[in-house]
Amino acid sequence: MTRRTPSLLLFLLCLLLARAASPAEISAFLTGGKPGETWKTGYGGMLTITLFNVVHGEVEGAHQGSDLPGTSIFTLAAKAYVGPTFGRLVPYAGLGAGIYLESLPVDDDQGTTGLVFVGAKLKFPFGLVLRAEYQWIDMPTPAVVQLDQRYFFAVGLGF
Repeated sequence: MTRRTPSLLLFLLCLLLARAASPAEISAFLTGGKPGETWKTGYGGMLTITLFNVVHGEVEGAHQGSDLPGTSIFTLAAKAYVGPTFGRLVPYAGLGAGIYLESLPVDDDQGTTGLVFVGAKLKFPFGLVLRAEYQWIDMPTPAVVQLDQRYFFAVGLGF
């Protein structure tokens, strides 16, 4: 037995115990918005990339309908967040920036948004991911109809 044999055995044991990481996820979600008297259920999707199993970056697109006639909003955001993994649970918090297009009966409105968010993911075997997130959205003051907060529930696949 050489001096390298224990190191080689330890290395092989680590490879056997390692689990496959999912560096990317694609998800679809249903969303609600606040103020609740203005916004109704919406939908969207996101693509997430994970680095070092802690740092996450994602692109998110969402469409939110409204109870106001002829009114809806589409948002597109780039987000970054930190979320350490605890078994199957990944709590996270982060920041994002994006753009919006608000369709209105008379004239459309567009601009930029900022957001702060918190959430949690629950990862299952075969790549299934369930996720819930709450966002605080900063829209410019001149926006005709404000979207202050949004929450969503998502289902996705890690690959």
